[in-house]
Amino acid sequence: MAGYPMYSPYGRLASERMQQIDELMRQFPGCRAINPDRSVFDLPLELKDKKTTALRITLPPHFPQERPGLSVLIPVAHAAVDPTGRLHTSLISSWVYGSSRLSSAVAEAVATLTDGVTDSRQSDPSMAAGTVPYPSGYPVPGGPLSQGRQHLMGSPTPGAWPGSGAGSSGSSPRRQQGPATSSSLPDWSRYSVQQLEELMNDQAAFKALLKEAVKGSPMAATLEEIREKNRQLAESNLSKQNAINEARNQLAVVRGSEYTLIKSRFDELYTRQARVLSTMGGVVWREKLEEAVSAADSASSALAADFMSGDVALEEFVQQHLELRMQHHVLDLKRQAAEALLSVMAGSGGGAGGSGGGGA
Repeated sequence: MAGYPMYSPYGRLASERMQQIDELMRQFPGCRAINPDRSVFDLPLELKDKKTTALRITLPPHFPQERPGLSVLIPVAHAAVDPTGRLHTSLISSWVYGSSRLSSAVAEAVATLTDGVTDSRQSDPSMAAGTVPYPSGYPVPGGPLSQGRQHLMGSPTPGAWPGSGAGSSGSSPRRQQGPATSSSLPDWSRYSVQQLEELMNDQAAFKALLKEAVKGSPMAATLEEIREKNRQLAESNLSKQNAINEARNQLAVVRGSEYTLIKSRFDELYTRQARVLSTMGGVVWREKLEEAVSAADSASSALAADFMSGDVALEEFVQQHLELRMQHHVLDLKRQAAEALLSVMAGSGGGAGGSGGGGA
């Protein structure tokens, strides 16, 4: 990127994209980009109960053709926020390229989260941009990223980040201190090294602390819903135990009575089939057809010899010879069909003997 200053990763949408971003930054001075290409922004908010959160604004690669994404970094109990933290508003859902504006969508989101009361910057013009602190325990973007963004994107260097100190632009990012709330993770800075070591070594105490931290949050409600569904499923499975035992008893009765009778009848039929196949199946069937074809051909040849010697009259010869030749051709067709059937069954792995016996 640094070696190609004229290159834009967003193609022809770059100018429209930059225009919407600049409009957002003018309307919400406290909004800060957290990556060099300005595709992700954080806007700190103060709710009516004085708790703080941050609105995460994510711009897809083809913005503004694609709709932006809005979410909250720390879960809040609100009808417009789903369990994953994603925010659903009308302007985002009905985003239309060419007419929708990012700043309007963000303003609607801020009003939705604060129930019509925007953060203190919007309600009190005398307050400077960025005075609403970042949520407790959330890392605030530092000065080096802001300077790099100015070089890469040509945007003005933003002001001091909340909580980082106006005179420490070159310092590393700092975490603000504050009490943990029921909707955020504990503020680990309030614990001594010894207390942290005890928590790491005591799994039960650590789980209890986390359980208390997420109590009342959407995540806790989701986990409780999953536990309730699992409990109902377990009860349903246990209620089917009697039906399973009854089915097992019925199966045991069938195996003890009807199974023996059916198995005996099957063995009898199987033995009979093997006996028939030993005399009529497979090669035996084909050989008998060949013998019948040869016999019919020999009989017609003998009749022709008798006719030539004058022992058989013409009318008698014609009638008998026609019958013998028809018999010969019928048997030969059966032989050819048997050959083809046995070849197919041999190629498919079937039992040639069994099919041959059925055809005979």
